[in-house]
Amino acid sequence: MTNLPHVQPRSYRFGPFVLVPERQQLLLEGSPVRIGGRALDILTALVERPGEVVGKRALMDRVWPDVVVDEGNLKVNMAALRRALGDGSGTPTDAYIATVTGRGYRFVAPVESLGESAPHSPAAPRPGHNLPIGTTRIFGRTDVIESLSAELETGRLVSIVGPGGIGKTTVALAVAERSLDEFPEGVWLIDLATLTDPELVPNAIAAAIGVGVTSADMLGSTCDFLQGRRTLLLLDSCEHVIDAVAGCAERILARAPGVRILATSREPLMVNRERVRRLLGLSSPPEGATVDAGDALRYPAIQLFVERARERVDSYNLSDADAPVVADICRRLDGMALAIELAATRVDVFGVAGLLSQLNDRFSVLTGRRAGPERHRTLAATLEWSFGLLSPDEAAFLQAMAVFSGSFDPEGALAVSATARPEAMARLALLADKSLISTDIDGDRIAYRLMDTTRSHCRERMQSNGDLAAVQQRHAEHICAVLERATVEWEQRPANEWGASYGRFIDDLRGALEWTSRDDTNRVLRIRLTLAGILLWNHFSLTEECRVQVSRAVRELDATGLSGTELEMKLKLWLGGSSMFTEGLKPVSMDTLRRALEIAERTGNGDYRMRCLIMIGIYQLFTGEHEAGVHTVEAFAIQASAEDPSVLPEGEVHFGIGELFLGRLRNARHRLETLQRRDLRDGVRYLSDPKVMVGSVLTQVQWLTGSPDTAMRTAAQVVEVAQRTRHHLSLNNILSYACPVYYWSGCFDACDRTVGLLEEHVMRHGIVARRPLALFYRAALDLAAQGASAGVVERLRLSIEDFRRTNHLARMPYYLGVLADAQRAAGDLDDADATIRQALDVAHEQNEGWILPEVLRLQAAILQDRGHPRDAEQRLLESMTKAQMVNALSWRLRAATDLATLWRHGPKAGSARPMLQAVVDEFTEGFATRDLARAVRLLDDLPAPPSP
Repeated sequence: MTNLPHVQPRSYRFGPFVLVPERQQLLLEGSPVRIGGRALDILTALVERPGEVVGKRALMDRVWPDVVVDEGNLKVNMAALRRALGDGSGTPTDAYIATVTGRGYRFVAPVESLGESAPHSPAAPRPGHNLPIGTTRIFGRTDVIESLSAELETGRLVSIVGPGGIGKTTVALAVAERSLDEFPEGVWLIDLATLTDPELVPNAIAAAIGVGVTSADMLGSTCDFLQGRRTLLLLDSCEHVIDAVAGCAERILARAPGVRILATSREPLMVNRERVRRLLGLSSPPEGATVDAGDALRYPAIQLFVERARERVDSYNLSDADAPVVADICRRLDGMALAIELAATRVDVFGVAGLLSQLNDRFSVLTGRRAGPERHRTLAATLEWSFGLLSPDEAAFLQAMAVFSGSFDPEGALAVSATARPEAMARLALLADKSLISTDIDGDRIAYRLMDTTRSHCRERMQSNGDLAAVQQRHAEHICAVLERATVEWEQRPANEWGASYGRFIDDLRGALEWTSRDDTNRVLRIRLTLAGILLWNHFSLTEECRVQVSRAVRELDATGLSGTELEMKLKLWLGGSSMFTEGLKPVSMDTLRRALEIAERTGNGDYRMRCLIMIGIYQLFTGEHEAGVHTVEAFAIQASAEDPSVLPEGEVHFGIGELFLGRLRNARHRLETLQRRDLRDGVRYLSDPKVMVGSVLTQVQWLTGSPDTAMRTAAQVVEVAQRTRHHLSLNNILSYACPVYYWSGCFDACDRTVGLLEEHVMRHGIVARRPLALFYRAALDLAAQGASAGVVERLRLSIEDFRRTNHLARMPYYLGVLADAQRAAGDLDDADATIRQALDVAHEQNEGWILPEVLRLQAAILQDRGHPRDAEQRLLESMTKAQMVNALSWRLRAATDLATLWRHGPKAGSARPMLQAVVDEFTEGFATRDLARAVRLLDDLPAPPSP
């Protein structure tokens, strides 16, 4: 057998395929084939040495260097590879890869080396989706898959209905795979088998399509997001939450006309205009027919049986003598795919004739043709038979795996089964070989899972024998331990790597919380689980789910005697923080945060004292209490300097926000630019990524201090960084800060794009605190494009009301100033005067020094329109003075331009040009922006000053 040293990869052609190893790409007639990276590595190793036997150990050393993996990893990836080659080309897989029993594999097809120059695939990237990579071939469903694909073109809801184990999910996934190019906004699988709480159906849909669960009305936010999109939703395993699924489907279809839904269920959803397709069993030779091996292999049930038997026994081939016996087995199993697979894996023990005898004994209670509900009995009988062939320890181990909501790893398996590692690994391999546990490719690892029908059967057995409660208890304790470890690792691992490792535990966290909520003796464990899950919810921006679960845990505190402890402190901190984004900056959030701070100070918990201080500071800064906010952030910084300097950037950036609002712009810019040059840690500790937060605030400070081009470059760069983090609140921050920068610069196209992203983001994630900002800048853009119509003025007013409703009062003088200017332009001078006076009052009350120069300038325009030019001149001079005091060069330019315009036809005409020129000369960039371009044009029109 061949050993496999690494060789220089080239490109190879075989059949209709081209393999391009250096691009990690397999092409079928020029189009990329979806296949996992490990399977592609296996194919490369075989294709490089066509005709040679490559040993299993050599393949594993090549594909998993320096990693100890089970042979099952090789087997699963080989199955995925064979499916890709067989399904893609229509050629039997053994025409490409032959198994050499007991030795390894051989690539048997002719291979043409294309040299170093690999062909380029012209295919465009496929639309977004979350479909798994299939590891098994599909038999006998081609016509069904094609007809279902056609039905989705005209029908908006198509349900595949049939008993468990018939193959509904397999068919649905194949239809979804074929539909990728038809749905440019994505094809999304929503696995509902993992849910135990029907109320979480909207959350599951939202999470699958990328809508962060931040809104209290998750389904409403999801419907808003889906409007105008051509998207396919695959709702899999609906039967146990069918009423909730039906309600969600009706609402989505009513509000999002471009959406199609493909559902799998044991019964129809009973939704208006639902098209129901009942899936039948795989066909077998008719009873009484005389068939040889060739005849039998034309039937898909026989094909499936033979392939699964061959996976168990490499040398198995269907003989003429076995053909009628296998046909009888498949008929007795009603053509149910899962039952056939379970039976075929026992060929090595019983042989074909012995297998039929076993099934005859098991199914003697079933007579006649079985259809409808009796098919459930067929699968139940097959599963019971399969269980009966396991040892008691193996059966107990399998049953314990049913407690997992989805996939699980060996660590979880040994924890819930209370089994030592060697025994657990051996039983996983054995049960996978018998098709009782399925294996999936999840990145570079193999994930185990139970089919929904097997899971249900196992849970019923545990329930009846009284083992379920103990297994669920071990599962909840295991998930708690895993997530408590994750909390510790959060400080030590890159954020994306951390999320990839622990994101898969979301469903199990939900299941564990649901279990512990039903047992009062588990209240403390439920609180621990909630605390352990907080970083996970925060990392994936599941803010509303975090708020709901933490609220429930808080209600348990008195009953557990944990009030006043650090557990209450931690829960109250996160409850206050998450509520600010989902419900607005309400006083109840501040009360909750202050309670957490009180406990932190009493117990001497420095870390949580800092966490409380920064959240309280954020609340104060954005409710207009800027001085108080700065003092709170200062207290945070003092403690961080002494105890944990690694978190100082959080204090620095929020201190920068306070300095921005208070008008200390020179200090703010120096602070933030210094901070930006530091190597800030990736990841989210205090609700937002620090790199994104620094850049967000800095972009506005740069604009205000006279660097508009730099500000816009910063905004664009930080948006890219935020998109890479995939953290919703971080991206929302930079979009919120970038909108005004583009708007102030007069770059309305860029502003329009950014507002569009913000609108979509707010809608998708339901971030209540930012909704009025999106409304405001959409109206402001229309004001710039269309003028001050009554509708635009009203929309500005309504957005300001929304700011007040959410208690988001920071920058309120600016918003009022824009409204006043729109009212002035519309001719409503009395309303404009009242609004601008209100803006000035709020600016003084909140000490918003950053915006005072602009509010004074806008008041001057109103005074001039009312016939008070001297008062207008005084306000403009005051604006320029205030702007210089706070280092707001960009506001000073606006005031100077207005003042030069006012002077140009009066006795001070000679002073207008030097006055404006002096301000323009302070700029070193931004001459294409609206304000500077206007100032330069005005300079050209102004008379030169008189000669001395």
